[in-house]
Amino acid sequence: MKRLSRYVVLALFGAATLTGCEKNFLDVNDNPNQTISATPQLLLSGALNRTTSNLTLNFNQLGNLWAGYWAPPTDFLYYIDEKQYNVTSSFNVASWETTFDILNDYQELERISTEANLPVYAGIAKIMKAYGFQHLVDAYNNVPFSEALQATAVIRPKYEPGQTVYEGSLALIDAGMQSIKSAGASAVRPGNDDIFFGGNTTKWLKFANTLKLRMLIRQSEVPGRQAYITAEIAKIVAEGSGFIGAGESVLSNPGYLNSSGKLNPFWERYYANSAGSLTDYYRATRPTVFVINKYESNADPREARMYATVSGAYKGVELGRNSGDADAINYKANVTSPLLPGGGVLKSGTQPTMILSSFESLFLQAEAVQRGWLTGDAQALYNAGVAESFAFLGVANAAASAATYIAQPKQNVNFPTSTNKIQAIIFQKWLSLNSINGWEAWNDFRRTGYPADNPLSVDAVTPKHPVRLFYPNSELGTNGEEVAKQGALDPFNSRVFWDVN
Repeated sequence: MKRLSRYVVLALFGAATLTGCEKNFLDVNDNPNQTISATPQLLLSGALNRTTSNLTLNFNQLGNLWAGYWAPPTDFLYYIDEKQYNVTSSFNVASWETTFDILNDYQELERISTEANLPVYAGIAKIMKAYGFQHLVDAYNNVPFSEALQATAVIRPKYEPGQTVYEGSLALIDAGMQSIKSAGASAVRPGNDDIFFGGNTTKWLKFANTLKLRMLIRQSEVPGRQAYITAEIAKIVAEGSGFIGAGESVLSNPGYLNSSGKLNPFWERYYANSAGSLTDYYRATRPTVFVINKYESNADPREARMYATVSGAYKGVELGRNSGDADAINYKANVTSPLLPGGGVLKSGTQPTMILSSFESLFLQAEAVQRGWLTGDAQALYNAGVAESFAFLGVANAAASAATYIAQPKQNVNFPTSTNKIQAIIFQKWLSLNSINGWEAWNDFRRTGYPADNPLSVDAVTPKHPVRLFYPNSELGTNGEEVAKQGALDPFNSRVFWDVN
């Protein structure tokens, strides 16, 4: 695990991004261990920006492949380990290394903000540390927490149970919210350096509560946790700031420009560079047969905002199809549907990046109400979540189209018709998160088993869906004793604490 933060690099990046300056936009410090001062403003923008890229390019990509959305066409050798479920200590190491590196930046932000009596900045740092630890637990279960982020003071931090880290992260969020709320009228507050909310602390509090709700609902299937979840949600309600609502998606925008290295990261990887040349990832990323069938069997107009047609039809690929398959010619890039340029997830190269959508928040609230943990109208929240998804993707006459869609007397579409309300909520949430936050969709699949018919890769080395990642080789080398204490791990059976299905 990396101990030394690259916060100076992030500070330089944040400053250049926010000013739109051509020079030094992505400068990398040749000596990251050299002591150079950085202001909270520069640290904040840089850390939030790296969080954005980490979510979009690491977690989102893996989730999209394992939650049933993406597959490579047969003429592209991409996503090989993902489609084979070849989970080793060399697989997806950025999920660990980059996340801990960013956590070090938030740790440094909290330290210097506390010393400078900047409680809003310190509060944001605490909230974002909890955000990072949640992702680590969801991927690895037991991770360093209370002894983590101490640089050379603790070079081999102990691992703590995933449930303990979750509880500690919820406490971090509480502390962060209190720090923000305690700031007086004269306190220094973020402005453009806050690339999520522009310094709007009301939205930070809503975001924090929504993160808490996500973490609590993640534990919905764990025996003996119901009283704890109920009590924690009651605390959120009593706090009073509420959740992310309709029209309030958490979006990151450091000042994207149509220039190399300055574009929206999703656009730049999965569509085109600043010169307009299509990327190999764009050519190598196709919808699955599975997701196409889900759209079409439910007359879902979002399909037309996600993909381009080929010969007048939408065509997907089964995850794991290979060039040597007998019918591989039917699943090549030129005969399968790419993501739609100008569509719902490829609006422009300077579009904001989604961090937490209004529709995810509404579906979380709908589930909490349906389970009896929140008061409210589960159907109204469900319907609002669908409508927000339609609006975000740019479906024509979104509100009316969503109303027509959910009026269909179909299971998992029309809420009153659906016999399993939780399944309906998760299914519509799954449809809404396609390519936007595949990581959360994969988490829901592990937690609930929905969609229940999410197919296995046809090229899987083990005929089971993976349930976790392995600790990376870098951690084995630097903190091997703690890794060994976690026992013999199996990516198909060693589940994270909240995955009991």
